[in-house]
Amino acid sequence: MRSSMTALLSSRSDLKGCTEPRLFTPPLRELTPETSAGFECIRFAESVLRMTLMPWQKWFLIHALELNESGGFRFKRVLLLVSRQNGKTTLIKALLLWRLFVDGAEMVIGAAQSLGDAEDVWEEIVDQAEAIPALKKRMFKPKRVNGGKAMRLRPNKRTPRKPGGKYVVATLERDAKRGKTADLLFLDELREHKSWDAWNALSSTTLIPPRAQTVCASNAGDVHSVVLRDLRGRAKAAIETHRTDEVTLGLFEYSAPDGCDLDDWDARAQANPALGYTLTPTALQADQETKTDNGFRTENLCQEVEQIQSGIIDEDDWLALLDKSSRRADGTRVAVAVDVSWDRKRAHIAIAAEREDGLVHLEIVASRVGTNWVTPWLKERKAIENGWFNGQVALQERGAPVSSLTDELTDAGMTVVPIGGAELSKSSGAFFDAIKQRKARHRGQQVADESARTVRARPAGDAWFFDRKNSPGDASPVIAEASAYWLLGQKVEEIVESAYETTGLFTV
Repeated sequence: MRSSMTALLSSRSDLKGCTEPRLFTPPLRELTPETSAGFECIRFAESVLRMTLMPWQKWFLIHALELNESGGFRFKRVLLLVSRQNGKTTLIKALLLWRLFVDGAEMVIGAAQSLGDAEDVWEEIVDQAEAIPALKKRMFKPKRVNGGKAMRLRPNKRTPRKPGGKYVVATLERDAKRGKTADLLFLDELREHKSWDAWNALSSTTLIPPRAQTVCASNAGDVHSVVLRDLRGRAKAAIETHRTDEVTLGLFEYSAPDGCDLDDWDARAQANPALGYTLTPTALQADQETKTDNGFRTENLCQEVEQIQSGIIDEDDWLALLDKSSRRADGTRVAVAVDVSWDRKRAHIAIAAEREDGLVHLEIVASRVGTNWVTPWLKERKAIENGWFNGQVALQERGAPVSSLTDELTDAGMTVVPIGGAELSKSSGAFFDAIKQRKARHRGQQVADESARTVRARPAGDAWFFDRKNSPGDASPVIAEASAYWLLGQKVEEIVESAYETTGLFTV
């Protein structure tokens, strides 16, 4: 057996990893030194940093640093997915140091799943720069205090009033580097972002600078990798529908095809572009023999092994409803519903309304932390004369976090339309059917998209309903939209103001 395995591996000794990723956002035009800054970055890496870049690393730099006609970067955000031990860190070293020493970036921020991991990458990059005398001369002495490491460059002699570049690290916390402005934000292991808090805080740092980029690198995620799954889903949908001309998010994914055999070496080569360069077939085979099948698929084939089991709504069905220009028809009734996440951390308000073409427009019109804001928000909309909100709100009647808002909403003058008993499964089933039958449209909101990808079903006799507690993501945005869709189909009596209500009394 051992001799046959040795012979098999020997026969694979000339196998090379794929230079081109299996899935990527295509360029807008031919990439040359005039249309991509990647060529300059490669020259810097090879001639100054003395690196030997692999073909896939060069390919990535050329495509990720594509320029638009104004000279800025085409992609505001870049997502690189590749299996472990394929040279990602070397690639990032070349990119970050080129941005600092050549491209003139004033601020580079690096973040990872822990401060220690981010500081480890920082140390490697600083060491690389200090090993080159010409670069070390341009640096102040690095600040190596734990939790406050910083690398600073001296001002350029040609622009002495302009500060030199700076490279610092950040944590994945809600207030991480809030208020800072970055020319380059590097997020390592994006799969570890289990909530949107860090992304929302950090990604805004690159809004202003004209040549700013957020570069994310990661292995495949799982059902809890909400940010990675959302960004990948959006980019993948744009690629598959040939709508990439105006996108600013570039996806470059080195992964094995879904459902491939674990022993398929061609599939392995697609997920491991360093195969045959720095990664040997023997090493890759040894890794498989010491891992579970799912572990090998995630770590070494860059596949989301839990994607199929993650939710009841098919991702392709949900993406088929995307219409960024979707809106309700003028003068149509708007059905409103509220739902709250299982842990009560967030509340969502959804609407459903008929469009001009007879389809139903779905939208999350408000999504915020906590629940205290819900009643004031709705009360304010109800007070608008001839507004879109008539005061009717659908929500689960009992046994759900949102149920506690019933009395509060009623006291504020809303008409609560309760959903309970058999109506729970009816609302879930009707919403599911509407998605399958393409009866609705949405604009593609990240909070709803991620919920749709991960929401699971809970059995109830021969029926089922959407499950808040056991869904890996937040199921409440989907439940809110399902409730609004259900309400739109109900014959709800128009609200008539009672004379008693104007005198401060309330009757039922």
